[in-house]
Amino acid sequence: MEKFLLFFFFIPLFLSSSGNAAGPETQLRVEVFPRNIRQGDVFLVRATSPISLKSIHAEFQGKKFSLSSAERQGSYEALIGVDLNAKPAKVKMKVMAKGDRGKGYSKALTLKVERVDFPVQRLTLPRSMVDLDPRTLERVNRESKRLKALFGGVREERLWKGAFSRPVEGEVTTGFGLRRVINGQRKSPHTGVDLRADEGTPVLACNSGWVALVGDFFFSGKSVILDHGEGLYSMYFHLSEIAVGEGDRIHTGNLLGRVGSTGRSTGPHLHWGIIIRGARVDPLSFLRLTKHLQD
Repeated sequence: MEKFLLFFFFIPLFLSSSGNAAGPETQLRVEVFPRNIRQGDVFLVRATSPISLKSIHAEFQGKKFSLSSAERQGSYEALIGVDLNAKPAKVKMKVMAKGDRGKGYSKALTLKVERVDFPVQRLTLPRSMVDLDPRTLERVNRESKRLKALFGGVREERLWKGAFSRPVEGEVTTGFGLRRVINGQRKSPHTGVDLRADEGTPVLACNSGWVALVGDFFFSGKSVILDHGEGLYSMYFHLSEIAVGEGDRIHTGNLLGRVGSTGRSTGPHLHWGIIIRGARVDPLSFLRLTKHLQD
């Protein structure tokens, strides 16, 4: 039944040669899933071809996404993220490929990014809990620059494989994209999900990768960030303990640390986030999508 439904969700498209018209043997089939793309969503681009390709990639919002070979022969896939603050609009995506003999193929696609009405939480708190003193503000800015530099890097190698999994099994206490207005001032949106869990609960890697960062930050407390390759990162915040070091090779299900309440936190929980090429995306939407990967 699931495969039957997927047939309707995918958008089949055909790439034609950038030179002379191509015969059936040189055509590529491109599928995009899901059909409706929203702010904070991840979508899957899948291409299949009966011919051997030297390279294939997609260009979306000024960024290049390599399509990697899936286990099914002649199939190539990429995950592309739409930032939660992306402007709702029709946007262009271009898929480009080259065959063994250097022959090029390309197709421009038009996708629609739809608006999401993220919930808004309004709070009134003492100024001492909201306004940062100069020394703390300097620390926050320094940490922010460190994270920005990290997420700006792209390891071309794909380190992850197959569907991703939840790092803990707790229910969601704060959803993705929540907008907070504190003392009348808009604050940064919630860029991950908060998962309920008891202090000390094991936090497991959602997929394979390298430990790109370990640190103790003002807002996120004890933190671990994994680099899964191809610009895909996962984040684990507010830990009580950290069980890995920067540069460690990690596999799906490995212990990263334990749930805590460090940093700016009101109680034990795990903040889990996903970033793809700088786009902040909904981890739960991401999980659902990766179940359809072929590798």
